[in-house]
Amino acid sequence: MLRTKLTAAVATGAVLVALCACGNAPATSQGKATASAPAQQTKTVQIKKSPDKYTHYVKNYVGMNAANVGYMAMDGRRHDEYGNGVHPVIVFVTPDGTHIDSSDSESKLLRKYRVSNQNVAPNTKIKSTFDKDEDGTEYDNLTTWNSIDEIVLAVDEVGKSGNSTDMTKIKASPNNTTAYIRDYVGRNLADCGYVSLTGKFVDGYVGGSYVQLDVNASDGSYVDVSDSKSLSQYRVTAQSVEPNTELTFEHEKDEDGTEYSNLAINQSISSITLSVEKISK
Repeated sequence: MLRTKLTAAVATGAVLVALCACGNAPATSQGKATASAPAQQTKTVQIKKSPDKYTHYVKNYVGMNAANVGYMAMDGRRHDEYGNGVHPVIVFVTPDGTHIDSSDSESKLLRKYRVSNQNVAPNTKIKSTFDKDEDGTEYDNLTTWNSIDEIVLAVDEVGKSGNSTDMTKIKASPNNTTAYIRDYVGRNLADCGYVSLTGKFVDGYVGGSYVQLDVNASDGSYVDVSDSKSLSQYRVTAQSVEPNTELTFEHEKDEDGTEYSNLAINQSISSITLSVEKISK
């Protein structure tokens, strides 16, 4: 029996809108990081060459203009291309949590910012596995797992410096059934996740897993998670699940017992509450 192929985009069930969410029992980080990538770098970093389609190395973004980082994808979020099927999400974090709308085709807002730090150090290895067709032949551009699927970049306005946002180093995923919770503290709420086809505000992780993001405003205000403008007014101050907490799950199987590589079930963590405060104008 032929198994229906589902792409990663369908697996996350999303027409993505750059959105996000915040939390309960506060776990503050990205402001009090447990591990950090090097701060401002001035020298050129030699990035290792990819030896094959399964291995790539994280670029050095420090010093780059934000408009020169990655591209806007059809899912509504910014990505950077490393190889066929390897397109980690790029998240920009400003000093005060202001949202940078990177959907502008001319990148006018992005041009005002320069990268000052990154949460994944240059030359960190990205490992990948690829999906296979019914005959067992690997697809060249359809990955089932990438060990790193998001890179967070701290930015300052061009001509300025001093973004003190600590870049929490998130552990790389070791396989297609394990991920580690991200650090949302310091981010603009609109840069935390997306609205799924079911209307929920979620963030996607490896292997088709995702967590629902519940928003808790400090003044009790209602936050319309379906409205990007509403989300962009808030900054995350705490989260109910600590960064780098392990997220484990299994995969759904078809009638023949074959696993769907992007349909996660039995997740150890299903939701995270993000505490947020309104950004002062």
